[in-house]
Amino acid sequence: MADGEKCLLEGIISVKAAVSSGKRKIEKVYVDAEKKSKRDRKIIQLLSFLKETGTPFEVSARENIDEIASAYPDFGHSHGGVIAIASERVFDDLEGMLRSAKDGEYIVFLDGVEDPYNFGYSIRTLFAFGVRNFIVPYRNWMSSANVVARSSAGASEMCGIAAALEDDRETARLIKDSGLDIVCSAVAANSVSVYDFKSDRPYVLIIGGEKRGISRDFMDEADKIVHIPYRNDDARYSLPTASVCAVYGAVLAKNPKDFSQ
Repeated sequence: MADGEKCLLEGIISVKAAVSSGKRKIEKVYVDAEKKSKRDRKIIQLLSFLKETGTPFEVSARENIDEIASAYPDFGHSHGGVIAIASERVFDDLEGMLRSAKDGEYIVFLDGVEDPYNFGYSIRTLFAFGVRNFIVPYRNWMSSANVVARSSAGASEMCGIAAALEDDRETARLIKDSGLDIVCSAVAANSVSVYDFKSDRPYVLIIGGEKRGISRDFMDEADKIVHIPYRNDDARYSLPTASVCAVYGAVLAKNPKDFSQ
């Protein structure tokens, strides 16, 4: 995280999502003066939104915005004239998130997803299908907040995100003690097709990354293991994580009560 506990957010979508969610303190939003002078519709709407929400902002030259943004390591050079300097994200309480889950609802644990773009795409995909709560590994993925916010189209700022415990077995135990099942996405001797999977209990769906997959501790504690059946079983054509998330989101969304609210 650059500059102490501050981070950079780029683009109108990411900035508006962060302001709306209230999970970060927005120090200041910088808006391109030239775009304002040209009465750019989206910029004018953003300025109105910032005024209505009482968010500090400054209309500034593009060169100044670029200079401010370049001090942050995850500066993506694609801010479109809008950046925000914000605090670290406030994470949700894991135990509270688990205990608030209702029958049929599910929380997604993205385990072993190493690339922040893939991580953001996965959140964006599942959020579109109604998933509202996520668990992430103990390592703070949001240190790449700008990349994650951009690639998730702001979804990472709007959803609930809780950090897992440092020890995977303790996390698994907490999940079960909270009354939720553990459902792992993997091909195994006892796995069932996601198209045949049903659950009346709340559960945590664990989806692994393409390189590391799911922690063995979670696999050992799984109540159910589900997989996506492929017509072509050549491993070269297995789906990337974000596409796996799209399949699960679409299939599980067929049952309205499977949406995490």
